[in-house]
Amino acid sequence: MTEYIVDTNVPLVAQGTAKQMSSDCVLNCVNFLEQLFQGQFLLVIDTEYHLIGEYSIQMNKGSQYQYGNRFLKWIFNNQANPLKIKAVKITQLDEFNFEEVPQNLIDIGFDNSDRKFVAVAIANNNQAKIVQAADSKWIGWEEALNIEGITVCFLCKEELKVIYQTKKKN
Repeated sequence: MTEYIVDTNVPLVAQGTAKQMSSDCVLNCVNFLEQLFQGQFLLVIDTEYHLIGEYSIQMNKGSQYQYGNRFLKWIFNNQANPLKIKAVKITQLDEFNFEEVPQNLIDIGFDNSDRKFVAVAIANNNQAKIVQAADSKWIGWEEALNIEGITVCFLCKEELKVIYQTKKKN
């Protein structure tokens, strides 16, 4: 079964929180989450709750019917179900650093808050793609991630490329 690690911005875009993203991007995120809810692929998280902790902080801000809260509830309801969720162990070294994250990614300025997603990918032997919707910096990091064997699934790639190029010019 295909495995994915979901960046926090995917459910946030699905619920319309990321105003800079297009309605097509929102629809891509909604469709992705609906497929997850229907069991079409496996979600990968960490056993230490770093991802769930971030999801909880970011998602718990709206209606229970919004995608962020639906996503969080789905995780809590299914975290013990190995047919829906796989948990891997990652090793935290300090507030932002994980043993699994290679130094070359840190050296290129990989965001502190995004390192946990990379740690989960590497701890899972790079079997899961990291799903990204609204953070254009990942476009700039894609080549370095690929070198490490990490694949990013961009739900709104063309849109992020434009945003990234615009920010790069400024």
